[in-house]
Amino acid sequence: MPLLHHAGALLSLALVFWTGSSLFAVLHPGTVRVLARVGRDGETGGPAPASDWRIRLQGGLMSLAGLILLALPMLL
Repeated sequence: MPLLHHAGALLSLALVFWTGSSLFAVLHPGTVRVLARVGRDGETGGPAPASDWRIRLQGGLMSLAGLILLALPMLL
């Protein structure tokens, strides 16, 4: 049973980081766009960056999903 408790704690920690990074995307879409534009070796280029509203929408949906998954054990 302790192993299951530790696995649940690690899952909760991962969901907290998921939700936090999604909220960062909602609050700072320009920074996310710059980070997405930079390649592995620091090169810029590649596909055109997504617009701010799309980054905010995706971040908001991912954040909502993370919050729902975090609250799910309390609802059951």
